[in-house]
Amino acid sequence: MKKFISFFAIALLASLSVCAQSSEQLSKILKSEKVTFAEASYLPAIYAKLVPEEATEEETFKALQDNGYFNSSISPDSPVALDQLCNIYMKAFGIKGGLFYSLFKSPRYAFKEFKAKALLPTEADPSMVASGRDSLDIFNCCFEIIEGEEK
Repeated sequence: MKKFISFFAIALLASLSVCAQSSEQLSKILKSEKVTFAEASYLPAIYAKLVPEEATEEETFKALQDNGYFNSSISPDSPVALDQLCNIYMKAFGIKGGLFYSLFKSPRYAFKEFKAKALLPTEADPSMVASGRDSLDIFNCCFEIIEGEEK
């Protein structure tokens, strides 16, 4: 019963946080064939409470960059590879990874963590550019991971 209540609470919080986002911004991300760092920064920056919900893509990108989520040489308009996207989300959610992710905190091991948990398709490649749908799917998968870590 306790597990059910905690799962329900997390699912409710997850749906509320996603519903509270700007529907215009979410629509833009979903329609994107190649999600950029600026677009990919929106949800994790808000989830990690680095910026308010009204923040622009540029503000969310800058907040993540200033907090070491990715290299300072990256442009907001650069497309995001799957390994980089997994790394951003693991940092934003505070997801504990395996031994090598814990040691190196690199995108490569973040990607391997998602693959090991079967949250990415088997044909997914770390250098593959993420689409907007991929971005939102992986973001939602992070809620499953943190639910599993709380047990």
